[in-house]
Amino acid sequence: MKNSKFFEGKLALITGGSSGIGLELAKQLIQAGASVVTLARSPEKLAAAEETLTPLLRHPEQVIHTISADVTDVEALRSAIEALVSTYGVPDFLFNCAGVALPGYVEELELEVFKWTMDIDFHGTVNTTKLLLPYFLKRGSGHIINFSSLAGVLGVYGYSAYSGAKFAVRGFTDVIRAELKPKNIKVSIVYPPDTDTPQLAFESKYKPFETRELANSDKPIQPALVAKETLRAVERGRYAVVPGFNAKFTYFLGTRFGNWVYPMMDILIANIQKKKARLDK
Repeated sequence: MKNSKFFEGKLALITGGSSGIGLELAKQLIQAGASVVTLARSPEKLAAAEETLTPLLRHPEQVIHTISADVTDVEALRSAIEALVSTYGVPDFLFNCAGVALPGYVEELELEVFKWTMDIDFHGTVNTTKLLLPYFLKRGSGHIINFSSLAGVLGVYGYSAYSGAKFAVRGFTDVIRAELKPKNIKVSIVYPPDTDTPQLAFESKYKPFETRELANSDKPIQPALVAKETLRAVERGRYAVVPGFNAKFTYFLGTRFGNWVYPMMDILIANIQKKKARLDK
């Protein structure tokens, strides 16, 4: 993407753009000559993100704009998108990065955790997509990039709420890809593995023993790599994006050999639980 002009002069809206993968996407898009609108709940984090992004501007026509809004609040989100379009025009790209996760054993997680996760990870993606889509359709172009997870390909032990929501994002995105392709609206989906972000640091405090052991077998990748591979795929018009070599291998197993993967996972978990039993003695 170093010498590419693909993103130059374009406008991107990034939900969850104040930190993690969303912020890294904003950095790389600005460095590629795009204008960026970051949307997140915290005004303080948005201000810090803008301070980080501003020195990266390449030319005076580029814009950095922040929107403090909750992707679960449809009316506030509608007003924010209307104001964005009125001021800066219709974005060329929508990156739905906003997401949360709180792991735990399914019998111990409160029902509110499932609702909270689904509201942000799934309904937040649907809300932003639905509100911006009429503008894309009227113009006859646009690209929607939804962020699922490897946990939306294979259910991850301890992540019943998160995997459920990310599988839902996958199903929604598969359908709109087919529906919108004839209307010249492009759609992509990203399946990141564990990524070194503030969100991962937060959820790591709540991981069950088995989940921590599974995570220890693979080092988290950097958000810069996720952003780089995502933007390369967007430029090439690819649908499914799986950043990192190990993640690509897991995705291949999960999508091609699903019935074989589950017995393997059962054996792995059983061995981890034996280790836990020994440590508990």
